[in-house]
Amino acid sequence: RERARGIMLVELLVPYEEALGCPAWSIALFAGLCAMYGTIQLVQYGTSGSEHGKGGPGEANGNGAAGAARDLERQFRAFQWRWGTVYCTIFLADWLQGTHMYALYQSYGLSKDQIGNLFLTGFGAGAVSSTMIGPFVDRFGRKSGCVVYCVLEIVINILEHFSSMRLLLLGRMLGGVSTSLLFSAFEAWLVSEHRKRQFPEHWLERIFSLNGALNGVTAILAGLLAQALTVNLGLGNIGPFQGAIALTALALVQILPWEENYGDREAEVSASLALAGQTMARQPSLWLLGLVQSLFEGAMYTFVFNWVPMLEPLAPSSATPFPHGLVFACFMLCIATGSTAFDLIGRRLDSRHIVLGTLLLSTVVLATPVAVDSFPAVLAAFLVFEGCVGAFNPGCATLRSRIIPESILSTVLNLYRILLNISVVAGTKGSTVADSSTLFSVCAAALAVATVCQGVLNNDARSHRQAEKKVE
Repeated sequence: RERARGIMLVELLVPYEEALGCPAWSIALFAGLCAMYGTIQLVQYGTSGSEHGKGGPGEANGNGAAGAARDLERQFRAFQWRWGTVYCTIFLADWLQGTHMYALYQSYGLSKDQIGNLFLTGFGAGAVSSTMIGPFVDRFGRKSGCVVYCVLEIVINILEHFSSMRLLLLGRMLGGVSTSLLFSAFEAWLVSEHRKRQFPEHWLERIFSLNGALNGVTAILAGLLAQALTVNLGLGNIGPFQGAIALTALALVQILPWEENYGDREAEVSASLALAGQTMARQPSLWLLGLVQSLFEGAMYTFVFNWVPMLEPLAPSSATPFPHGLVFACFMLCIATGSTAFDLIGRRLDSRHIVLGTLLLSTVVLATPVAVDSFPAVLAAFLVFEGCVGAFNPGCATLRSRIIPESILSTVLNLYRILLNISVVAGTKGSTVADSSTLFSVCAAALAVATVCQGVLNNDARSHRQAEKKVE
């Protein structure tokens, strides 16, 4: 019945395709996904009070303890949304840059090879700088790392205003450094601050779930804002970068009042790296988790580079062009839905099991384009994969908070990014020498390996959710 309703909606929209500027199926799909996301949000909101109250400190210890638990919940919600405000601002600025970076470089008269080299420079700089960034953040402060990130991003977006290849290369090198900070300093500060405030450990899952949902929503907002800046305000392809400067400056103002927290302040860079290496050698769960993360994210980035050439030729003929922007918005809705679903499922199932199921499902759906050439089947597989991305990110972040020692958290997070950047470079280069079907086969195989690694990791007690202590 629901399928019949969807077909009817598409048929009703077909006469208006040219006026709407995109195929009827894409509008119906976006509307359906919006409805699904709204429904799951209502379910989450309706059950949040009763479910999140379980497992908190002091439930069974009398009215006084129950009052303290409610007060702690209020403090946590305030902390969660203060963090969410900064997170949204940072990632809105980050997404804005991605919307028109390729178009900006094209407008400067750069060739496809030159643009590819700029992107590869960024990933290469990220791989090289990762060994230094982690120990710096742990020793000199996670908040300081966040501040440096904001300053670097403002400088990078200023450099994007110039068509000089040398300045653009410098910007991409600095971008590699800033990306390493983005995916280590902020998470390390969050985990340390969460524990400093003595919130229950498993409440970190709620923040990571919120992060994933906000990331998907901000990506959609970035597309709309980029459109307004480039077209409505007449700023052209540089408009999103100017918007990113303003947003990053706003984030910097929000970050400055944060309290500082540290890893091992006494260790030198070489000592931090040595300690991280020794710890990973003693705890196989650390390198297993890094391998799982790198394989999944490597497959994800390869998907980003190849979904268009795989999907577009299969699309039904239409009077309007293929709706890249609307399909991208559908993907982002799926990411947001997956992150919210992680929160709901996580109330009944431990994160390590959710990650394992997500990897297994991702393996199947990325193998789908290799086996079939049906547009509905491939599009559905891609939507499911993006939902898996939304669930994997908070799940993996939860496992990182459990398994990685806090004193070397930033260092280990950046060591993980070395393998990730290598896999991204390989995927990017692979896109120029292999067809999309071959690349999706490789991605499915990589995810199968990640699934096996996660199965082994799940047997390690460090990956298990710890029972919360009750307040006496």
